Amino acid sequence: MKRILLILVLTGLCSCNALNSEGMLYSGAMGFAEGSPLVNNYGKTVLDRFDSPLGYTRVPVKQNTFASFLRTLELLPDGSMAHYYNGKSKLNDDIYVAVVDLPISSKNIQMSASSMIRLVSEYLFTNQEYDKIAFHTEKQKISFASFSNGDYSKAEFHKYMDFVMERASTPSFCSDLRPEKLENIQIGDVFAQNNLPNGHVVIVVDMVENKKGEKLFLLAQGFRPAQEIQIISNPNNKELSPWYQLKEGELLTPEWRFMTSDLMRFRFLDNESK
Repeated sequence: MKRILLILVLTGLCSCNALNSEGMLYSGAMGFAEGSPLVNNYGKTVLDRFDSPLGYTRVPVKQNTFASFLRTLELLPDGSMAHYYNGKSKLNDDIYVAVVDLPISSKNIQMSASSMIRLVSEYLFTNQEYDKIAFHTEKQKISFASFSNGDYSKAEFHKYMDFVMERASTPSFCSDLRPEKLENIQIGDVFAQNNLPNGHVVIVVDMVENKKGEKLFLLAQGFRPAQEIQIISNPNNKELSPWYQLKEGELLTPEWRFMTSDLMRFRFLDNESK
């Protein structure tokens, strides 16, 4: 009888290792450090894979917006390796925690800024906003509408993607952005540096907030040589990783050092937020 009671007690304790109604991990659950997120290996999207840390809830977003698109990006199964354009695997020395399920071109063209162009374009294409798909290259602004001559098929879209990414650079990409104050950060904003000869860009794909108004965010990146887009880890705070704290100053990511003053926003998002 005592043995049965012991089993029931242990079962009850195990049942406490669960998420509360706001998707947060209870303190001490499953041996995770307090305040760290529970990574659900069964989660198929950003939203499902990464829980809000204790005391935080997801910031609200409107349906069918770029923010909603990023938050629901589909991910490859937990533990998947990121691959380069040539099919080789990218070693994961605590660089990324998930890989976005978005196959890339076999050409060495989808790197850092081009990965951001790809995400924006995929969102606009999904919402059939074909006229908004347009980006600056080194010499001109190229729109999907003019390139495709009215053919809005998926095949033509991929041709356009290759054409633009092959000609875009970080400086030309930044011409489609505008600076944004850190206090106004939102999902879909990017941290961008167009240092010569190379620059780098990461994008905010999700955000949570506590009752004090303090925010945490998730970042995604592409890199060079061309590779699949990844949700990156936080090298500064292993317990909080992959979430980043929103605070002024240095923003150190696994493969690049940004400053929070590097925050920028896609110009088309000005209209989307209204």
